Amino acid sequence: MGCHAVYNILSAKNEVEGFESNPLFLQAVQSGLISNPHLLDRIQERQTHERQCSLQDTEREKLYLEIGNMWCPSCAEVIRLVLLSKRGTLHAVIDYCTDLASIEYNPKEVGKEAIMQAISSFGYEAKLFGSKEKKDVSLYLRFIVASFCSLNIMMLAYPLYATYFNYDGEGYGNLFAWISMVTSLPVLFYSGLPIWKRCFNAFRVGVYGMEILVTIGVFSAFAISFYELMMGGTRVYFDSMSIVIAFMLLGKIIEAKAKFSSKSALLRLSRQTPRRGRKLFPDGKEEFVLVKEIQKGDILIALAGEKIVLDGIVDQGSGACDESLMTGESKFVSKLPNSSVLAGTVVVQGQLRYAVTADENETALHRIIQMIEQDIDHKSMYVRAADKIAGWFVPCVLLIALTTFIMSFLFSSENQLQTAFLRALSILLISCPCALGVAAPAAESYLLNGLASLGVIVRNRGCLPYIGKEAVIVFDKTGTVTEGRFQVVKGLENLSSNDRNAIFSIVRKSNHPVACAVSLNLTGIKKPVEEMQEVIGYGLRGVIDGISYVIGSERFLTTLGIVIQKGAPENTDLSSLLYVVKDNICIAVIELADTIRPEIKPLLKSLKGIKTILLSGDGKEAVAAVANTCGFDEYYPLCTPLEKREFIERLKRNYGTIAMVGDGMNDAPALTVANVGISVVTASDMSINVSDILLTTDLSVLTKMRSFALLGQRIVKQNLFWAFFYNVVGIALAAFGFLTPIFAAFAMSISSLTVLFNAQRLKKHIT
Repeated sequence: MGCHAVYNILSAKNEVEGFESNPLFLQAVQSGLISNPHLLDRIQERQTHERQCSLQDTEREKLYLEIGNMWCPSCAEVIRLVLLSKRGTLHAVIDYCTDLASIEYNPKEVGKEAIMQAISSFGYEAKLFGSKEKKDVSLYLRFIVASFCSLNIMMLAYPLYATYFNYDGEGYGNLFAWISMVTSLPVLFYSGLPIWKRCFNAFRVGVYGMEILVTIGVFSAFAISFYELMMGGTRVYFDSMSIVIAFMLLGKIIEAKAKFSSKSALLRLSRQTPRRGRKLFPDGKEEFVLVKEIQKGDILIALAGEKIVLDGIVDQGSGACDESLMTGESKFVSKLPNSSVLAGTVVVQGQLRYAVTADENETALHRIIQMIEQDIDHKSMYVRAADKIAGWFVPCVLLIALTTFIMSFLFSSENQLQTAFLRALSILLISCPCALGVAAPAAESYLLNGLASLGVIVRNRGCLPYIGKEAVIVFDKTGTVTEGRFQVVKGLENLSSNDRNAIFSIVRKSNHPVACAVSLNLTGIKKPVEEMQEVIGYGLRGVIDGISYVIGSERFLTTLGIVIQKGAPENTDLSSLLYVVKDNICIAVIELADTIRPEIKPLLKSLKGIKTILLSGDGKEAVAAVANTCGFDEYYPLCTPLEKREFIERLKRNYGTIAMVGDGMNDAPALTVANVGISVVTASDMSINVSDILLTTDLSVLTKMRSFALLGQRIVKQNLFWAFFYNVVGIALAAFGFLTPIFAAFAMSISSLTVLFNAQRLKKHIT
C-alpha cells in the first residue's frame, strides 16, 4: 500500500516518465539491485500494448499446469519471466511451494501447447493438472552416479596424494590421475547436467543463483586438472569437483523431500463453482444449460441435493440450504420467497425457484476465488535464505576471485599463471555454496518431519519463519473450536425402545436440519409411518401403530394447543431444544448442541502473551457464549468470508504476524491472507488447499508446534551463519595462498557435514 501511494504521488507530479534516467534507478542497476531491466522493460511495453488491445478483444482463458524439476524460487521466477515475455500471455503465477502455475492468456495469440513448450525448452517439466502422475527418479539416479564415482575417485586420491611427497619412479600417480579423470566424466556430463542447465537458463533471463558458482568452480577445476595431465603432471582436482556436484545434488534431494506440495489448490477452488444449472424457459420447459449461457434475470430451479448455481432471489418454493461453507453458519438456513441464495451452497430440503441476480464473474464465490488466488500469488514469494545470500554473494566471490587472479599474476615471484589460477580456483571451491545449499534444506527437512510426527503437515514452507512469532491467533468457531455438527446431548435416555424407534422413523422422513441432526445421532428400527405431516420451520407430525407423535419446537406445540410441563430445561445459547409429544403428552425434551472441543480451554491458557480472537459467521449470542466459556480475549460474530479477510488484514497492520485457524470455505480468504493459515483435518477441501498447515490431530498440538518451530528457526540461522562464516574465512585464506584447491574442497565438505550434524539436533529433540 505504501509503495502504491508513492507511485500515485510520483505519477501526479509527472515524475514517472523517463525513470530510466533517474540517478536512483541508474544506481540500482549499477549495484545489481535491479537485474536485467531491459527484459522487464520489454515485458512492460508488450503488456501495455496488449492491455490496450484487450479493450476490443476481451477473450482470455486460464491454464493450470504442474511444473516439475523446479529446484528453488529462482526457477519459478525464470519461468514467470519466460512466459510473460511471450506474446499473448497476460498474467502468470508460478508457485514454487505448490509446483502449480496459473497462466492467463489470449487463445488467439498463443496456445496451450506453445506455453508448455516454452516451459519445457528451459528444462522444466510442464503438464496439465490431472494428468497421470509419473514419479521422477532422475535426480536420485544422478546422485547415485555422482556418489559412486566420487567415492571411487577419493579412493584413488589417497595413493595419488602420496606421490606428491614421495618420488614416483613407476608413474603410478599419472595412471591414477588419468583413471580419476575418466571416472569423473559421468559426474560432469550426467550428474551435473541439471546444474549446468539451470546456470545457463539463469544467465538467459538475468536471474543469478548458487548454480553459477558451482558451474564456474567445477569447470575451472576440470580445466586446470586436464591441463595438468596434458603437461604430464599429477596435481589434479577431479575428486574435489565430483564431491561438489554430489553435495549439490544431495542438498536438492533433501529439499525435495522436505517439500509438501499441494498442486491442486487453485484448481479445486474453481471446481467449487457449478458448471451447469437447470433453467426454466418461458414455455415451461426445463433444461440444463452451461453457466456462461445464463443471464441476469433468468429463472433457475434447484432441487434437494443440488447446488445453487448463481447468486439469486427465491421466486417460488421453500426449503433449507447448507451455507456453512460460505457463511460459517452451522445451522441450515430456511429459504422462503424473497430470500437470497448464494452460489455454491447446497439445497438440503425442499425445492427452490430463484431469479439470477449476478453473472458468473460477480458471485460471492467467484470473488472469494479471485481473492484467494491473489493471496496465494503473494504467499508464493517465499525465498530461501541461501538464495537471498546468493544474490549478492555470487558477484562478490567472482570479483574476489578475479582480483586475486590478477594480483597473484602480477606480483607472484614464480609460476605466476599457475599460482594465480590455483588461488582463484581455491576461492571458487571453498565458496561453492554446498553448505549454504544444504544448511536451510537439511534443518527444514528435520523440522518438517518432526512436525509431521506431531500431526502437523506443513504445506507451505513460506510460513515457517512466522510460526512461534504470532502476536494474534484467530479461531473460527463452527468446526474449529466446536465439533461442527449438532449432537443429541440428552433427552433420549428415558424413552422406551418403541418410542425411540417411532422417533427415528419419523425424523428419517424429513430433510429438515434439526431432523437430520436427530437421525444422525439416533439409531433404531425403521417402522412404517401411517400419516406424515411436516410444517417447514416448525416440526413434524406422524402416526405409528395408531399412536400420534409430534416432534418440534415449543412454538409449534403451542400452535397445536399442547402445553409444556413445568420443569422442562431452558434453551441456552449453546443448545437447541426439541420436544417430543406422544398423544398430547410431552414424553421427552431433546437437547442438541454443537459441543466445544475439550482441548480448547487448556490451549488458550497455554498461549500466554498471545491475543486470541474468536471469529464466526454465527449469531452474537452463540459466539459470545462460546467465547466466554472458552476464555477468548475478544470475539466477533456475523462475519462474512470477505469481512473475515478484511479483519485479518487489519490485524496484520496493527499487530504484525497473525495466525488463522479455520475449517470451512468461508474461512479460505482469511486463511490465505494470514501469515500462518491453519486448517484442521475435518476441514473442507477449499480451506485445506489454501492453508499453510494442516493439523491431523487436535488443536492442543499448536503449543508444541510453536516451540518446535522456534527451535528449528534457530538451527536454520545457526547453519546459515556457520556456512557463511566458514566461507568468508576460507576465502581469505585461499586469497593469500594458505589454502590449496585440494584442502579447499575438503574444507567445503567438512562445512557441509557440520551443518548436517547440527540439523540432526532437531531429530533428537522430537524423539
